[in-house]
Amino acid sequence: MSATTDHGKPGLLSMLNLRIFLPAAIPLVAGIIFGFIYKDEFGQVVGKVLNWTLEYFGWFYTMGSTFLLLVALWAGFSRYGNIKLGGPEAKPEMSFVTWFAISLTSVIAIGICFFGVVEPMSHYLNPPSFTGIEAKSALAGEWAFRFTFLHWTFHPYGIYTAASLCIAVAFYNSKQPFKVSSGLYGLIGDKAKGGWGSAVDSLTLFAVIGGVCTSLGFGVMQISGGMNYLWGVPVNQFVYAVIVGVMASIYTFSSYTGLERGIAFLSKWNLNIYLYTLAFVLVFGPTIHILETLSTGIGSYFQNIVGMSLYAEPMFKTGWVGNWSDFYYAWWLAFAPITGLFLIRLGYGRTIREYVTVNLVAPCIFAFVWFSFFGGSAIFFDHFKGAGIGQAIADKGNEVALFALFDQMPLSSFNNIIAIVMVALSFITNAHSVTSTTAAMTTKGFGSSRDNLEAPGSMKIFWGLAMGAAAWLALAGGGTQGLQTTSIICGLPILVVLIIMSVGLIRWLKNQKDVDKVSLVTVNGEAINGK
Repeated sequence: MSATTDHGKPGLLSMLNLRIFLPAAIPLVAGIIFGFIYKDEFGQVVGKVLNWTLEYFGWFYTMGSTFLLLVALWAGFSRYGNIKLGGPEAKPEMSFVTWFAISLTSVIAIGICFFGVVEPMSHYLNPPSFTGIEAKSALAGEWAFRFTFLHWTFHPYGIYTAASLCIAVAFYNSKQPFKVSSGLYGLIGDKAKGGWGSAVDSLTLFAVIGGVCTSLGFGVMQISGGMNYLWGVPVNQFVYAVIVGVMASIYTFSSYTGLERGIAFLSKWNLNIYLYTLAFVLVFGPTIHILETLSTGIGSYFQNIVGMSLYAEPMFKTGWVGNWSDFYYAWWLAFAPITGLFLIRLGYGRTIREYVTVNLVAPCIFAFVWFSFFGGSAIFFDHFKGAGIGQAIADKGNEVALFALFDQMPLSSFNNIIAIVMVALSFITNAHSVTSTTAAMTTKGFGSSRDNLEAPGSMKIFWGLAMGAAAWLALAGGGTQGLQTTSIICGLPILVVLIIMSVGLIRWLKNQKDVDKVSLVTVNGEAINGK
């Protein structure tokens, strides 16, 4: 139970778990203030630190991220995939469609909205020099999807799924607290509740809040850029503030209403908009070219997945792998623990195989389709029709890419409005997941079981408004890049933590009869007594 005020109601300060909150909040606030006052200096310092980590530990990002993907696939499709989260008697609380909708829209949906056109076009316009491919050539248009799929399909979802599985088995089956540090239970047991556990929780909290602040900044800039591109609305701090205020209000209210009401409703609508835009692009875009791109891109990706997954360009040293692949890995890693903590709330009563299928395989299939449809259409219009989408991106920034694509098809005015709504909903669902999860993890007396995972409303409001305020300060000070870079730097120590947690997951699965505390468990038809 948390401490209370004189009137018997918990006070906000008394509910905060200061052991986790303060080590994350102090450097985050300091970074925002420093970035606001000394924007250029802040960006230069953290930029140098990030470049150093990518230069000297790029190989570690490459191999470590691939290892996490393999662990997730092994756990899901080995004999251990039959293990049910919560025990054999646990019953799922939502349908597969609702589960998938929430999972998809709450993880990296804001990323696919922003980069769906931008990344394939980037590789088409500026292919890696080590490939020897000419920019804007037919070969560049095909190879673009090999790299895009590497960055947006199995690796990111593998990272998230591995991180969440480590926590899920500890929370549901070993009755550990609802915290990231519980993922260490499989390796160090109850010691995960001590000082090292608090340090892990604080690190992941700092990384994800900084990351969400900058992601909100990207969402705001894309919405603002779209409004400017479509209607000439000026891009300034006042417009940013209005957009931040509206979005923060919605995702805070959504978080306040709980998992089964706010986010379930928004996620289903968001998924419906995704499906509408995909169908529209397929029908009114270059249909045959899109389907050929999907087929060719998937084939090229799987044909080269091993080489691409481990490639570190030891001889060319152009910096492309560090600036693209390793940068993405670090970004995913910074978000993975807290995102994973949210994902386990959706998986109660599901087997590990079902969990991996919905959180890894299904969204990868969706990403293949999404990037092929949007990126393939953009490249087609530029390469064969001279549409100038690449020039629009160069002139007005990446945030206008999606709108420039819709301008090449019928009903562009209507679809560009839909695109703005889609971007807003994508961020709102993502921010909801972070708001509710950080509120639960930093509240005393919560997260001891699945029956008390909804943190107090006041804590959700606190975190929702705090993230909105931090995002606006970063935007107002022009420090979004510095704050994002600071967050991504945390990907290196978090990768170390996740590898340790993954080893603990393997140990937990192999010694399940000694650590499972829920009930009788069946592995591949063999009954094992839980405790």
